Amino acid sequence: GVSIFNAHTKNSFNLHAYIIFKYSDIIAIEKLLNLKGHNSHFPCRSCEIQGVCNITGRGKVYYTPLHTPDVLHQSHQSLNPWNLPMHTHCKILQTANSIADAPTKCQKQCLAKESGIKGFPSLQQVGSLDYARSLPWDWMHLFLKNVIPTLVSHWSDSFKNLNSGVEDYVIPCATWEEISEETAHAIKDIPSSFVCVIRNIAKDHSNFTTESWDFWFMHIAPFVLHGCFLNEKYYVHICKLVDLMKVMIKFKLT
Repeated sequence: GVSIFNAHTKNSFNLHAYIIFKYSDIIAIEKLLNLKGHNSHFPCRSCEIQGVCNITGRGKVYYTPLHTPDVLHQSHQSLNPWNLPMHTHCKILQTANSIADAPTKCQKQCLAKESGIKGFPSLQQVGSLDYARSLPWDWMHLFLKNVIPTLVSHWSDSFKNLNSGVEDYVIPCATWEEISEETAHAIKDIPSSFVCVIRNIAKDHSNFTTESWDFWFMHIAPFVLHGCFLNEKYYVHICKLVDLMKVMIKFKLT
């Protein structure tokens, strides 16, 4: 520890710092925990969900559906999102030990592929960290770089050549043009210190920044998307998600 003087008690003491949480982007956390990563067979650092090979991606891309088709010889079970098989600190250490004790390189690689864990985390000597709970998903990357852009891609029928299946959440192109016009009119008089220029979301949102997604989804979308879905449940979901996101960035929770 570091020797610190307590002005109240007039005594010195050793100050010890303990890391209990670590925040960073997805790639950095995967390297910190020594995981194979989000494109692996077991991609999640929070749970043990198993990826399914995407045949349209030449067998190199995995996705993780909660619900799988009810077809003959289906080996991948559907999962309940409220009861996922979660990682635990002990399980991660046990797997890392098994990989370390494996006698051959091939066996180590097989264990890593079947668990998503490559070995001991780089901070293994920091005893205050719980590898399953001390490295949560950060708000910006979770919502503004992943969830929100993915939702918009689904709503515009442009998500990896996948259609809406049995659902009806796709918004027609003509409606998207109206949404873009309404968005432009809504922000034209807002000072740039609050939001930058939001380009035409109907044509291309690849150049949207996290600030663009933040402002558009939380402050514009609940108004411009009202009445755009055939089924009202999708709009209700949007409003609930916006409310949840606003709660999560409050300075205080009472």
